[in-house]
Amino acid sequence: MRYFMESPRDNKTDFMQAVINAAPTPIFYKDAKGRYLGCNKAFEEYIGLTRGELIGKSVFELFDDDLASTYFKADNALFERKGTQIYEAKVEYADGSIHDVMFHKAYFHAEGVEGVVGSILDITERKKAEKRLEQLALTDSLTGLDNRYSLMKSLKHSLLRQHRENFTLAFLMLDLDGFKQINDSYGHPVGDALLIAVAKKLKNHFRESDVIARVGGDEFSVILENISSTESLRLLANKILAEFVEPFIIDNNSFTIGISIGIAISSSCECSSEDIIKRADAALYQVKNNGKGNYLLTVVN
Repeated sequence: MRYFMESPRDNKTDFMQAVINAAPTPIFYKDAKGRYLGCNKAFEEYIGLTRGELIGKSVFELFDDDLASTYFKADNALFERKGTQIYEAKVEYADGSIHDVMFHKAYFHAEGVEGVVGSILDITERKKAEKRLEQLALTDSLTGLDNRYSLMKSLKHSLLRQHRENFTLAFLMLDLDGFKQINDSYGHPVGDALLIAVAKKLKNHFRESDVIARVGGDEFSVILENISSTESLRLLANKILAEFVEPFIIDNNSFTIGISIGIAISSSCECSSEDIIKRADAALYQVKNNGKGNYLLTVVN
């Protein structure tokens, strides 16, 4: 019978390595000088190096200067606090793919060795889901335009920028004329298709930087920054009115609807969201009362 003598310490080390290798998330640990003491298989795959190639190396020997400096500063901050650290980052894996990750790190002091142990949780899918939910919260589900909530946020930010940069801002309120009758007569599917077509037509008249929103059933609003002149707004309004003379074709049926526009212009840094919305709404109301299918431009003092 043969006997093999193995060190209890070696057994323990092999056992712990096998345990962390089983973890699907990258795990690493470093000494007080930032040199790697070990890692698991998942970390090897993340970094593209074997455990043997990592041990004894610092981040400055493994990563570019900017990334190494970021990691080094984070580790030093953790050493000073002697606690834990959690932060998110965008990293490039060894295969070139970019991932959103969350670092979970902690200071340790064991058997006379000080260091940092950490794990890297891939949160890429979670971030994508959060972005989709955020987009849904800010978007009109039918037309793909901004919704009322997004419009109000954008208007607030535009007015803050106006305060800093001192430019002229315009707020347009647009209301479809005759849409309700079509929607009631032909049903919601036709009405929805018509609204989608209107949204596409409106987008053709505005810049990429302009915010276009559907704020109600057949109501739209637009925020325009850095307006060069009131004349440019008049030209824009007339182009939109002329565009709506042409009929919309939905399911081989021709539909003609008009549009009424109220425009409020603000050159003042003291204008509030409520001020500019009220003035545009009042202008639109006046257009509707005076026969529709026109625009009215008003200045917010």
